[in-house]
Amino acid sequence: AIADEFGPDAVTTRTLGKALDLDATTVYRYFGSKDTLLGSLYDHVAGKALSLIDPEAQSPRERIRAIISAYRSAFFEHPNVARLNGHMADMLRAGNRDAPNTMQLSGLVVSALRDLGLSGEPLVLAYQMVESFIVGAVNLDSGAQSSDMELRLLRYRSFAAGASEVEKLGNEEVAELSDAAFWRGVD
Repeated sequence: AIADEFGPDAVTTRTLGKALDLDATTVYRYFGSKDTLLGSLYDHVAGKALSLIDPEAQSPRERIRAIISAYRSAFFEHPNVARLNGHMADMLRAGNRDAPNTMQLSGLVVSALRDLGLSGEPLVLAYQMVESFIVGAVNLDSGAQSSDMELRLLRYRSFAAGASEVEKLGNEEVAELSDAAFWRGVD
């Protein structure tokens, strides 16, 4: 709630302690660092994504699409948290905690890619492409900052100069266009 309302910079052991009616040192002892706190928050939202995955998806392609859809839905509800992916990586590198939900999502993607016949380096490359595509697009498309859509609009106008349909786009239309492009890329 703190990150959603005030942004990720507002999430500190002190603000979390106050919200939970705990001493900040108690929160710090549990998390140990701000990176761990923010990484845990990211992993919590990844857990929400896990709960949204369509269990009916059968083919590897359908499973990857279901994971992507669930991830987007969960992080679109918490756009400020979507930007915390780097903190989760710092948390994991420091060995302070694991990220079970994020790792489970990754495992589901890897399993689907293996079911498509990939292994070794092609598997790693395909996984990296899927992960970069999902995380990058969600960070840009979630619109946590209105400047994200404004930046996209400026880019679209720069390479489609003179195209009247692009010149007339507003932030909402850019968001719709981005969403349609994302799903076309997935398919």
